[in-house]
Amino acid sequence: MSPCSSNRNDRAAHGVVFVLVFVGVLLVPALRHWPWVWLAPLVSYFLLVACVPTWRRSMGWLRAGKISTASLAVTFVVMALTGLVLVLFRAVTPVDVASYSAALPLESLGGIIMAGIIFTFVNATLEELVFRGILFDALESQWGASFTLVVTALLFGLGHLRGYPSGVAGAGLAVVFGLVTGGLRLWTGGLALPILAHLAADATIYIILVRAGVE
Repeated sequence: MSPCSSNRNDRAAHGVVFVLVFVGVLLVPALRHWPWVWLAPLVSYFLLVACVPTWRRSMGWLRAGKISTASLAVTFVVMALTGLVLVLFRAVTPVDVASYSAALPLESLGGIIMAGIIFTFVNATLEELVFRGILFDALESQWGASFTLVVTALLFGLGHLRGYPSGVAGAGLAVVFGLVTGGLRLWTGGLALPILAHLAADATIYIILVRAGVE
């Protein structure tokens, strides 16, 4: 087996390992809630990868990427548009968000402001590590960039069917957002700008839910 083929197989193995661990986590009811639903499989994945030298050497997906003035400017535009779309969605869609607001761990995370900071940074980072990191690199190693961009965006949308924004419309917005952040991942070759763009989305969602909870 050539070194190139071996590396491609190792990259694909990362995705297989994560999916298997993720399915195992879903079998444990106590771990199906945020942040454990992402944190538990990621920690398990990193521990398993650390035990296999070839897997450690094939973790090329874990990088910030090359950030240029142009890519940073586009990211700021994406952040602004994402916030605007989420606010408009809330304004025109009569969705009861009381259950989402009630689920926010405000007190356990130190109050409204601290909880918002923690939720925004932790959720954005964990989801990007999964969708634009592990899964993206594993799929790209086998089927190329275009296929990977579409599939990871669809998976991202599917994973947000029960999130906020919810339902088919919300999942559709998540798919579009997945395409955009996946595009940033391809453009820069890393996760820094996808995470930055995701921060704006999660911060906006958090503010919407908190405001709904006090209305």
